[in-house]
Formats: sequence, structure tokens, C-alpha cells
Amino acid sequence: MNKTYALVNCFEAPGLGELTDDRPLASTTFLARYAFIDITLSNLSNSGIDNIAIMVKDRLNSISKHVKNQNTYLTNPRTGSLSYFLKNGNNHVFNTDIQCLRSNDPFLFEDKYQYIMICDPSYIFKADYSAFIDEHMKSGRRMSAVYTHIPDGSDFKMTKKFVINSLGDVQKTYFSDENKPCDIGTGIIIVERELLKELIETVSNISKLNTITDLFDYAIKYVCQVHAIRFDGFMRRFESFEDYYKYSMEILNDQNLLKELVFNDPPIYTTTHNSRPVLYGKSAKVTNSIIANGSTINGKVKNSIISRDVVIEEGASVENSIIFTHTIVKKGVHLKNVVSDKRVVFQARKEVQGTEDEPLFFPRGAKI
Repeated sequence: MNKTYALVNCFEAPGLGELTDDRPLASTTFLARYAFIDITLSNLSNSGIDNIAIMVKDRLNSISKHVKNQNTYLTNPRTGSLSYFLKNGNNHVFNTDIQCLRSNDPFLFEDKYQYIMICDPSYIFKADYSAFIDEHMKSGRRMSAVYTHIPDGSDFKMTKKFVINSLGDVQKTYFSDENKPCDIGTGIIIVERELLKELIETVSNISKLNTITDLFDYAIKYVCQVHAIRFDGFMRRFESFEDYYKYSMEILNDQNLLKELVFNDPPIYTTTHNSRPVLYGKSAKVTNSIIANGSTINGKVKNSIISRDVVIEEGASVENSIIFTHTIVKKGVHLKNVVSDKRVVFQARKEVQGTEDEPLFFPRGAKI
């Protein structure tokens, strides 16, 4: 896959409510140990795609702090590269993904790259991206998009749906929240480098506010036939805070799905922190939960996702909750249906409960 250059587009990923006030979705904690961007970067690496740029709109420090050891995500660090693309200039109105590409355009003129693969880290699934590129090449089209079929479109209100014609091409895209089967994009576009160059200039000249989504729709309507590549397998797009809680709990409570997504090969790569193993006290009781390294568990944990360096004291309990790093749950506190950001201390209020439909969120550093 040396002819493919990958762009991980963090511009158009949706926010997750207060969870993404201080960080982009890409670097938000996922399943205790990972960040969302780890899934996309690992798919690329496991598919032999080693030349990658992360397109960052803002809050670069949060992403670069997580990725920090770039070699973690490269199959061959000697020949591969992982870099960041930022928009130059101070006008935030024009800080779009297309203008970001124009500010970092030298890669578009490197003849060694024939294809550009654009990915969105808000979509969570495991796949061999090289198979998508092979099918794109066989199609004879200059652009392709990966989609999947779902039984209920109402769960993907902010995700583009595809109309696919009898030739297997994307005829048009649309938004809908109807509860009916449909085909939806997976955030992956494969396009010839020369065509992308042309489209960037054309669409940017129409409006400097245009995005890659607009570029994709323009290509379908005016420029070329866009081949539709079907992906069959588990896929979720995280569009909101409610999605974050619901889909995290869905994965936790489906052992086959958890194994497929996290534990089975190919692996998910992430930054390591050299934390000690989890310490379980004599009074600890843990059922159906993910506990990350460095945590100390002396209380009860049920159906929950616990990140690094969390302390749950004896007599405390955590149920159906997602707890971020360095959080402390003091003796006698009972949490249920809670999402807690980093460094929260639960100490004074003994019963803290949300619901499955409306989990309670506690911001970073809060004392409860």
C-alpha cells in the first residue's frame, strides 16, 4: 500500500457534549484504555498503510499528547510517516478541512502517491482497508466510498445515507432520521490523488467554506461516478454524548463483540503508560467490567468501564458507569449510570444515579 496516503480527518467528527469541551472526539477515551483515533490508526497500520496525516482543526495538544510515540502506529517507522496537518492563518471562519489540505498541499504533488484515503475517527469498526483499495482499483472508478447496510437509520441522524444505483455507484447522499433500513457511509473515501487536487481547487473556488463532504457531493453530481464499496460487519458512529454511553455499554455487554473489536487480532495499538497491574482488595467484587491498569479496587464494580489509576474504596460501588482516569470513589458512595471525566472525587453525596437513557455526566476535576 505504498501508493496510498491516508488522511485522518478530525474536522467533521461530531462532538460528544461536555465530554468534548476540552478535547476533540479523536482523543476522547474509549473502552478505558484507548482513544477513538486509535481504531482508525490501527486499521491503517494493520492494512499496510504507513503514510498518514492527522488533520487537526483545533486542540492539537490533546491529540499529539495521546499519539506522542508515532512509531506505535507504524508498521515500518523507517519508511512510514505520521504527521499533523493544520490550517495556517488566524481566520477561524475559513478553518475547514479543505483549507487545511490547501495549507499542506505538498503531499498532493508527490507522484509516489496514487490514491488518497480519507477516514473519519468517529466511526468505530475493524476492517482491512487494503481490501477497500483493491476493490476501488478493480472498479475502474476515480473515486470510491465505503458504506454499510443498517436496519434502522434513526440511530444515525448526522450520518450521510447513500442511494446506490444498479451499477454499484453512489447516486446521491442525504440525511434522514427515519426508522427504516438504509445504506450509510462509514467515513471512508478513496480518491485518485490527481482528482483530489482538481476537486480541492474547484470546490474551494466555489466557496472557501466548503468541506470535504461538499467536495464528495460535488463529485457525485458533476464530476465522476463514485463506486460504492460495501462493508459487512459491526460499525457504529458516535454522534452525541448519549451515543457514547449507549454504544460503550453495548460493546461491554456483548462478549463476542468485545472480543472481535478489542481482543482478537489484528490488534488495536495505543500509547502505553507503564502503569502497574490492577490491585484488587479482599472486599473487591467485579463483574462484567473493563478495568485498566493502575487502578485500585476495594469496592464493587458491575457492568462498568474503569480507566487507569482509578480508586474505588471499600464500601463504594460503581454500576453501569464509565469512569475516566484518576477518579476517586470514596467509601459509602454508590454510582449508577454515570460518566465521570478525569480527576473527579465522589465523596460527600452517597447516592449518585442517572438513568440508562440520561446518564449523569461529571466534568473534569469536579468534587461531588
